[in-house]
Amino acid sequence: MKKKILTIVCFFLYNFALLAQEAKPLLGHSINLQLGSFGYGIGLAQQLKPEGFNVRLSVDYLDVNSFITPPLKVKISGGDDVLINPKVNSLLIGAKVDFHPFKTKSFKLVGGLSYGSGDFSVGIEPSVKTGRFKLTKDVELDAEDFGTAKLIVAGGNIRPYLGLGFGRAVPKGRIGFSLDLGAYYSGSPKLTVDRTGLIKSILTNQNIADIEKNISGYSFLPNLTFSLTYKISK
Repeated sequence: MKKKILTIVCFFLYNFALLAQEAKPLLGHSINLQLGSFGYGIGLAQQLKPEGFNVRLSVDYLDVNSFITPPLKVKISGGDDVLINPKVNSLLIGAKVDFHPFKTKSFKLVGGLSYGSGDFSVGIEPSVKTGRFKLTKDVELDAEDFGTAKLIVAGGNIRPYLGLGFGRAVPKGRIGFSLDLGAYYSGSPKLTVDRTGLIKSILTNQNIADIEKNISGYSFLPNLTFSLTYKISK
């Protein structure tokens, strides 16, 4: 499935590149600031002939610690707190082509290809580092015996993109706004779990395999991005 989608997108971009080489580019190009599902970023856009086509290059960065301050404390009923350390660092570099099928409308169809790096991970550890750790109201154990766990979810780095949107990458005026809605295909996510102590006996290999099976269908990463564009030449 991934190879088919990648082939289709590459074929589309290749034919568009040939078309762009045969036509003299328009002078309009712009710079944009964007904020969306994959963090904040910056991009450049060039308007091309035939009219209705734009090509965009962008870089987006996301760090979940910009929004929350780990660790997060989770209270176990009748027991001590467990510390949760989420970590998401993502860098997305992409090229997209916009096609406006209606000359007087801002509606657009979007296709592209991106390279993404970064994983989603969650660390789990007891709030008590030494001494006795209360697991439940009636069960206690040495804090060192509770152990730790780190779950890492990773997808593919090469991510084809399809979507739609409103707004022009190169606005007709000096300033414009645009909205993109679509999805990246990153393949079935892979789960890696490092665990020690009691957690190792609670979170078994079979449990991990079941979790990975349950998330295997999440191959698409939804994208919603708002952009502020500024035309730097006419």
